[in-house]
Amino acid sequence: MRRIIGLLALSAATVATLLTAGPSQAAAQPAQPAPFVELVSPGGVGRLYTADPRELDAATAAGYRRQPGTTGFIDRTASTGSTPLFRLKPSATASKWLFTASTQERDALVARGWVSEGTAGYVATQPAAGLVQLRRFTNGSEWRLALEPRTTELLNAGYTLDGPVGYVRQNWIRAGAVYFGMFHTGGHPTIIQRTKEIYGRDNDWWGGVRDFHDGTHYATDNWPGEDWSNLKPSIGYYDDSQPATLEKHITQATSAGLSFFNFYYYWDSRKQRQDLTDKALDAFLQAGNKDSIDFTIGVCAHPYAPLNIPVAQYDAVATNLAQYLQQDNTLRTNDGRKILNICDARGLGDGSNAQVKQFIDAVRVKSGQDLYVMINQAGFDPRQVTNAGANSPYCTTDGPSIEARSYATYLRDQRKFYNQAPTGPYGRCVLSDFDERPRYPIETTDVSKIRWMPDQSFDGFRQALRNATADMAASTRPSTVDNYLYLYAWNEWHEGGVIEPNQRDGCRYLDILQTELALQGPGCVS
Repeated sequence: MRRIIGLLALSAATVATLLTAGPSQAAAQPAQPAPFVELVSPGGVGRLYTADPRELDAATAAGYRRQPGTTGFIDRTASTGSTPLFRLKPSATASKWLFTASTQERDALVARGWVSEGTAGYVATQPAAGLVQLRRFTNGSEWRLALEPRTTELLNAGYTLDGPVGYVRQNWIRAGAVYFGMFHTGGHPTIIQRTKEIYGRDNDWWGGVRDFHDGTHYATDNWPGEDWSNLKPSIGYYDDSQPATLEKHITQATSAGLSFFNFYYYWDSRKQRQDLTDKALDAFLQAGNKDSIDFTIGVCAHPYAPLNIPVAQYDAVATNLAQYLQQDNTLRTNDGRKILNICDARGLGDGSNAQVKQFIDAVRVKSGQDLYVMINQAGFDPRQVTNAGANSPYCTTDGPSIEARSYATYLRDQRKFYNQAPTGPYGRCVLSDFDERPRYPIETTDVSKIRWMPDQSFDGFRQALRNATADMAASTRPSTVDNYLYLYAWNEWHEGGVIEPNQRDGCRYLDILQTELALQGPGCVS
């Protein structure tokens, strides 16, 4: 009943669409705080605030204008120390709202004929670390909510302060790292074979990385004076088919506040089975602490055999994916839908919109859910994502900047790259680095073709995070995944995209992440 009342101000057609969207849309509300966004009514007077992405979409379709950024992040479910934030309006047809955490004020207004629309969410009753006071203002024509730091701005705009209504999170970014699960027997056959040929070691998936760290002449001859002591994980060279390895990675990631891992997923079209990364995924699901972090699958269907996915194998792949999508800790959107990422759509059938959509439809049917599907804009026109049956684009890397071999170029064009995606929902990314020199000569024998960014630095990484958060703060996109950030990468050791703690720098990447994004965690454990 609360949901029906909360939509009365919107058009009847929009309400009907929402109420007939299907049972899977009504998934349990996520425990994570959600963006609390402000909209201006079509008449220009009256402010609607909502933490429900579906209501936000319906309101904007009805002519409401989302304001940039958020009014903090509000809990969708009750917890210890929280209280409901009630939403009311003067009449059923009114398009302006008042929000209060006072049951006395709510009951008095209802007694005077006001309409109660239930709760907008839950606010903390007492200040605490990471919380900021949420305040109510009025100018006699409308009521507004704003975080305490905006008080002077609203007073100067002619509003008066009605008082506090509770405490909310000022920021809540869900940051996760791309996980390259190929550090095990059979995980990367080319590296294993070439390591044996060049360095004489059998069954070593750390070939190149280990050798550059140890001072191979391939490194010293071509890049004299370079410090390669970062090319060793803090936990040592590991086997990611072992649950103990994933347990350590989960501890490291969650200690710094990361919310999820985005696992690469490869299908071998010749063997007709999941391959290369399956052992790391299985190890993750066997990890004793797996429930402390979420995960999502990134289907990498490259446009060449055997890492493509032919149409004839869609059913088998969808059946295989369903086992992961049924896990309780599969990453969800802010409206509760489970997320499936497609890191490369070019190898889904012939790569056409129609055959990509056919794949997505097959996975949805096999999973039995209304999945929220995101397609990586790398290699796919983000303007075509919805035509291919997906819900939104996202990114992991920035190809043009990698080809330019310049982190400064990446920083300059980072928000421009985001804005290539149309004005709909979008999952942003941050590139920590790109440096494939350890691939020489194992995978790339021509040294001139090796790409890296000689101007990358920790200060540059810090600026990349600030660019991403600035883009979020100015965003008027739908709130479905607007506070999600994909980090490249946890452990792309052969490509230099590594935020995993290493022997030389320890937790430095994770420390910067935790500080810049205000992530919740006890502090990085290296």
